[in-house]
Amino acid sequence: MSALDHLTTEQATGPSTGSWTLGIEEPSIVLEFALAEAEALRAWLLKPAADGATSLDDPLVSRVLLRLGLEVDGARSAVNVRRELVQAGISVDHLSDEQIRELGSRIAAMKPGPVEKKPAVVATEE
Repeated sequence: MSALDHLTTEQATGPSTGSWTLGIEEPSIVLEFALAEAEALRAWLLKPAADGATSLDDPLVSRVLLRLGLEVDGARSAVNVRRELVQAGISVDHLSDEQIRELGSRIAAMKPGPVEKKPAVVATEE
């Protein structure tokens, strides 16, 4: 058996028969994308195939798509909150995206209270 045949056979058996089902931790990989690249990948994965099937029909792809969606949405919300705070004149350069998202959530959770009307001050001349 050639190395290519061996690799092809392993790939064909799929992840359910991988070595990690024998008590060995499943290997993982980390990829880093620009936000625009991640959004494009997400949009592409959500497009239906020619036969009408979507990637959501595959449980493994669906889980990956869910994780990708959470990361894209989180990054996009951090960008939006950061932009709004900078436009309001608040310096946020020292805050991480995680801190920005937390701050944005806290601000969004605040309920505006009743506006207290102060009596007009009338100046009197003596």
